[in-house]
Amino acid sequence: MGETVQVEIERKYDVDGQASLPRLNGVGGVAQVRYRPPMALEAIYFDTAARDLSANNVTLRRRTGGTDAGWHVKIGKGERRLELHSPLGKDDAADVSAGPVTVSVPARILDLVQVHVRGKQLVPIARLNTLRSVVDLLDGQGRRLAEVSDDQVAAMAVGFRAESRVQHWREWEVEVVDAGLVAASAGGTDAFLDAVGQVLQPAGARPSGVGSKVEKVVGKAVDPLDPRVPLAGTGTTEDHDGGAPAVRGVLAATVRAQLKILKGWDPLVRRDVEDSVHQFRVACRTLRSLLQTYAPLLEADATDAAIRDLRKLGKLLSVARDAEVVRDQVQEKVAALPGGSQGAIAGMIPGKTVKRLRGVKAERYEAAHAQQVKRMRSSWYFEVLDRLDAFALTLPLNPELTEGDTAAAAMVPLATAQVDSVLALAAAVGSEQDQARRIDLMHEVRKEAKRLRYAVKAVQDATGLDLGAELVARMKTAKKLQEALGEHRDSVMFQEHVLATSEVAARKGEDTFGYGVLFAAEFAVQSRTEATAERLVEKLAHRHTDGVDAAADGASEA
Repeated sequence: MGETVQVEIERKYDVDGQASLPRLNGVGGVAQVRYRPPMALEAIYFDTAARDLSANNVTLRRRTGGTDAGWHVKIGKGERRLELHSPLGKDDAADVSAGPVTVSVPARILDLVQVHVRGKQLVPIARLNTLRSVVDLLDGQGRRLAEVSDDQVAAMAVGFRAESRVQHWREWEVEVVDAGLVAASAGGTDAFLDAVGQVLQPAGARPSGVGSKVEKVVGKAVDPLDPRVPLAGTGTTEDHDGGAPAVRGVLAATVRAQLKILKGWDPLVRRDVEDSVHQFRVACRTLRSLLQTYAPLLEADATDAAIRDLRKLGKLLSVARDAEVVRDQVQEKVAALPGGSQGAIAGMIPGKTVKRLRGVKAERYEAAHAQQVKRMRSSWYFEVLDRLDAFALTLPLNPELTEGDTAAAAMVPLATAQVDSVLALAAAVGSEQDQARRIDLMHEVRKEAKRLRYAVKAVQDATGLDLGAELVARMKTAKKLQEALGEHRDSVMFQEHVLATSEVAARKGEDTFGYGVLFAAEFAVQSRTEATAERLVEKLAHRHTDGVDAAADGASEA
């Protein structure tokens, strides 16, 4: 098995040594159970001396034995974690179950955690030996829904004073194997896990208070950038009424939450997981939108420096993302022709045309992605992350900020000013006669609408701050405007790609009729999205929230 990326969905329970695993037939769609022979697992866990991985809810281990021997990187906490698995290589497959721990983390694994490690040395922190018995939970067709692991654990810290003390415990883990099957049989993974838990707990299982086995051995490190951790130099993150501390606390929590999201996408970008480049770019733009929209509340020099760093990060991602968008549009555009991909019009487009259109952008994406990852492995990238961390630790406010305003009172006028920026640019689009300039201005309207959306929604998501129904309604309209103009922008980019590729094909003596069909089809897309955008701009300019509008927008957003 090669490298894999999956979402791990599980619940852990502590149990006493004499507890017996109850029968689970009939629970949550389980039709039968299958017992596997016990297996011995050996694992070594790694972290930096400062526990940077633990602080960021990342677990790194090397496991031997069982069906998933290899290197495991787990990201996140709670019942759902992202797990990246890589088989043991030729150079790291040796048995290290006895004697001093000398194994080191290979470069391909280290790369996945560099966003947190940034050149620091990874060292062993714990060794665990587990005797595992697994019960497969199957549906009526013999397909695996989930598995229950009964683990007898012996663990020892490495490199700590407690190294000589061995800890013993027993635990049960319920892990969903196929979320789709579970959803069909039990109505969802939460309902399934609840049903199984209701059977396990009377048998002596207690929900575990820790997120991973290694936490029981060496504890959980505190993340200095956790939104709940006090701001440097203040001793508090309280969002209370009465002046600057409230503003600072809300902004700090929002910035920190987005910075954690950005870092979470880093290893997936490095492994080229689908949509990861896009999501990393969204996190960069959301952070930048926050700082730009609320800049008057923040110290100018530090904020400008952070915005410059975020702009450079976004630019680093732009070439690969643009190529990815156009590459993925090719088949969609053919399918969108009247009659669909099997219709008469699509039949006029030679397969070679489709292949060339997709191939050019696929090659461009691969080259841009490789260059992007190369930069992400450089000292420049680590220095940018260091500076963003330092900014989020303190979040310096504008020294002239007037005390007495609540966070909402200080932030709502600035977000509302962003609405005005969208409308001003939209007015410029309406009066522009030059088509090329008009297209550029529509792109600017899209970016301003996106900035409004990100600046409002990120605060809501991170803090739950009430920014008022009027502003939230306008944010939702801005989202629809952004989406309409995004479709318009993608159409223009696709046309440009079709035109450029057709010129190459013509020079090679190929049939170019199919390129013309695809090029012409985009004018209808652009006309439709421009009309939609005009209606949304009108709605944004004359927004007056009432109960009906708010309810309608709420349903649309859901």
